[in-house]
Amino acid sequence: MKQTDDLEQHLARLEGCRRCGHAEPIRPILSRARRPRVMLVGQAPGKVEISSQKPFAGRAGKTLFRWLAEAGLSEEEARDRIYIAAMTRCFPGPHPSGRGDRVPSRQELEQCGSWLDDELMLIRPKLIIPVGKLAIGRFLGEAPLADVVGREHEVAHRGGSSVVVPLPHPSGASSWIHASGHRELVSRALRLIGERMRALAAVAAVVLALALGARSAAAQVPADHWIGTDKVKHFFMSALVQSLAYSVTQVTTQGSRSSLLLSASVASAAVGIGKEMYDRRSYGHFSVRDLAWDAAGAGTASLMLSRTRN
Repeated sequence: MKQTDDLEQHLARLEGCRRCGHAEPIRPILSRARRPRVMLVGQAPGKVEISSQKPFAGRAGKTLFRWLAEAGLSEEEARDRIYIAAMTRCFPGPHPSGRGDRVPSRQELEQCGSWLDDELMLIRPKLIIPVGKLAIGRFLGEAPLADVVGREHEVAHRGGSSVVVPLPHPSGASSWIHASGHRELVSRALRLIGERMRALAAVAAVVLALALGARSAAAQVPADHWIGTDKVKHFFMSALVQSLAYSVTQVTTQGSRSSLLLSASVASAAVGIGKEMYDRRSYGHFSVRDLAWDAAGAGTASLMLSRTRN
């Protein structure tokens, strides 16, 4: 699939990125989703992600996946179906105060920003879940969390447009969720995410069923060669119908010549064109070779009937 191939190439380039000059072992953290229709965008990987090489692998990740479970997604399902990105892809380092991680600098955001733009164009997500103020600001601008969490927002971006359902950052460093009414806003957002994810899964199931049905129908169509058992059947069936039609038309028309012409037309239409039109409606297949063998059968029968008459 083209999207999967393009995404693999993108990830190979991202894995080798060293724009910000971070020392080893700090390097970009990659998502494992390969055919996503949903993107989740965080702030930046934490220290735990350096060793695990998985996004949201630490304490904040445990909270995030507990929230997504409310939306009906296990951690495994979420990692497979949601492309997990971030504003910057490498651990920025500890906060100078010693509490939590450092917020990525403006320079780091600028140097890393093109990766997110490329992913939006590659994936063209139907749903984007920005997590935390930095990611929410990227899509919705500066706004109080209480004004944007718990709602859907239609947003245009480099890859087209998407529904955006923001979540606060799941880090314990944020006290926002503990304020009155804020946990209900998060629950409302998770319900919206669950509804969107279920709708996307239903659409994907229908598309897959249609693709499998088309593939099955195509498999029922035999290879169309000039010589084959099916061509022999066409020849003799057309000759038989020609003979039967000739017997009937002799009773209803005057002269053997008229009977031959009319019966040949019946054989060509009934056995040839009629069957090919049926095949075209059923399988999308119309065989000129079959028609040629139908005509050969009708012609041979006409010749034999003409000689018998003479």
